[in-house]
Amino acid sequence: MTPEPRETPDISPALFIVDDDPVVRQQMTWLFRGDYPVLSAGSYAEAIETFVREKPPVAILDLSLGKDSQQDGIDLLRFFAEADPHFHGIILSGSIDRPRALEAVKLGAYDLLDKTIDPDELKRVVGRAYHRALLARSPSVEKATPASSDEITPFPGIVTKNPQMREMLRILQKISVTDVSVLITGESGTGKELFARAIHERSPRKNGPFVAINCGAIPESLLESELFGHEKGAFTGATESRAGKFEAAHHGTLFLDEVAELQIELQVKLLRVLQDKIVERVGSRNGKQLDVRIIAATNQPLNELMAHGRFREDLFYRLSVMSFHLPPLRDRGEDVALLAQHFLEKFRAEYHKPQVIDFNRECLELIKKHDWPGNIRELENRIQRAVIIAGGKWITPQDIDIGAGNRSSPGLSLGMNLSEAREEAEKKMLVEAFEQARGNISHVARMIGTSRPTVHALIKKHGLSPKEFKE
Repeated sequence: MTPEPRETPDISPALFIVDDDPVVRQQMTWLFRGDYPVLSAGSYAEAIETFVREKPPVAILDLSLGKDSQQDGIDLLRFFAEADPHFHGIILSGSIDRPRALEAVKLGAYDLLDKTIDPDELKRVVGRAYHRALLARSPSVEKATPASSDEITPFPGIVTKNPQMREMLRILQKISVTDVSVLITGESGTGKELFARAIHERSPRKNGPFVAINCGAIPESLLESELFGHEKGAFTGATESRAGKFEAAHHGTLFLDEVAELQIELQVKLLRVLQDKIVERVGSRNGKQLDVRIIAATNQPLNELMAHGRFREDLFYRLSVMSFHLPPLRDRGEDVALLAQHFLEKFRAEYHKPQVIDFNRECLELIKKHDWPGNIRELENRIQRAVIIAGGKWITPQDIDIGAGNRSSPGLSLGMNLSEAREEAEKKMLVEAFEQARGNISHVARMIGTSRPTVHALIKKHGLSPKEFKE
């Protein structure tokens, strides 16, 4: 059933509901009729006809349009997006598999929501989508739109010419405006938090908080309270009520780094928050409804952890509606030199050393050939050190301390195979981190971008003792 065509320009454009169930359409109409004019359709053909005639800016699309239909909500999304580049579609489904979710995001879906979503939360999502769609349709915004839709807008801090990275940034731009959960994987130091911040900064939540927590850097006994908060008297030492990271991220983004370090009990609690959008503090029986987007990251192989029962499969699928795997620096080709120049300019300005012109030829070749087991974080730390200690116009191999005259790092033998060389480089980086951190395991974990349990494993692996680095 559709309302009469609008003739006056002061009436807002309609919200479009597409669902094959007439009861659902009626419920949606009641839910939104106080906020927008509402159009509805119960079939693919009716939806196309109504869209062409009315051109609604936002639609809530049921993924399934009935057993007899050859098309579904994603097929409608494709048609609507091609007809109107500023259209915002919200997919509503009881379940959606990963390939269809990826297809929906590539087509520009504003969000993918479970049919059990709380009505107030649905109204918030629709409100944001409606606002953005109307802004996108305004003449001033259209004039500012780049001529090429394939042009990748630069993300602050992300420097790359790598085709794989550029494709991920293209997808990142599309999913940033949605509220879908995102999982970022990759080795330590590949820039997972930077990637998460880029998603936040391009999202409607950019004016809200970005809250990051390293799940592996906090003792297990404190992590639940850190994440979910606690009430006064909930446990020994809880002398006052305190909000957790979830509440701190209300109307913003929560970045869960090293999410694989969560114990199974906390994984269950996190799953409930993702499903219900309600957070319960430790020691409280009352939940608080929150508006938080979750981005998680890990450097561990989740497939292996799931196979061994150490990570819940249902949580994995909740977190990885969209996922990105960041390649190690050694696989990013010319990005190594590009990033080296970027960090050189950054630290020249930061330490007021304009006299440092560039890397000398030998140093630049070593930078390109080095394996960089610590990835971007190691490169940045090395160049920071080099700029600080550089005594002349040119940064030399001695300044950057990655060896000279060959492809290996100091202390590495050319007789080693690649695996042995990486093991030696890993040990060297760990020793340097312990020296700088004076044996503090938590500091070492933060410096090399990993968790305390991983540092303990590395200590055992390389036969080190933190006590020997303490003053």
